[in-house]
Amino acid sequence: MDRLNIRWLEDEPNFYFKYKRELLESMIEGSCLNVGCGSHMIEGAVNINEGLPSLPYEDNAFDTVICSDVLEHLNYDKEALEELLRVARKKLIITVPAYGWLYGNYDRLLRHKRRYTARDFPGFRTRYLFWFLVPVLLARKVFSLKHRPLPEAVDSLFFRLSKVQFNFGTTLLAVKDKDARNG
Repeated sequence: MDRLNIRWLEDEPNFYFKYKRELLESMIEGSCLNVGCGSHMIEGAVNINEGLPSLPYEDNAFDTVICSDVLEHLNYDKEALEELLRVARKKLIITVPAYGWLYGNYDRLLRHKRRYTARDFPGFRTRYLFWFLVPVLLARKVFSLKHRPLPEAVDSLFFRLSKVQFNFGTTLLAVKDKDARNG
């Protein structure tokens, strides 16, 4: 992992983590399990880092289950997704990196095994986040550019841009609303 990500994980989050946290927390209904949270804990949630693909909870144990930026690291992502759905009573919220054609050295550095599209999540409502980062990641991939901290003004601008939605972006948000009677 690079030094910039270590800084973010040590609670110096940039626009990406700030916006994602705000968005995910706004989507929680009732009890919450936050799987693979690292240092990004959600107050009032059960925050765990390990357990996939076999979580130690009963079926439908949590109203909301969040799994943010985890599946791309796993060899068994489909089994993990099934397990997350099993313990979610009302809603499963997933975020993953988007578009295989953006996969590059930075993904390898972070030990990502893949990137996803909306087609990888049938039955989920999906949308893409961080549209403005597509050219940034593409340039980083083509020119092997390093990941650097952003000046505060740019970080603030990027946070505001994060709230503008288009049908593409570097991160995929997938939400499955469950009918508790049908699992």
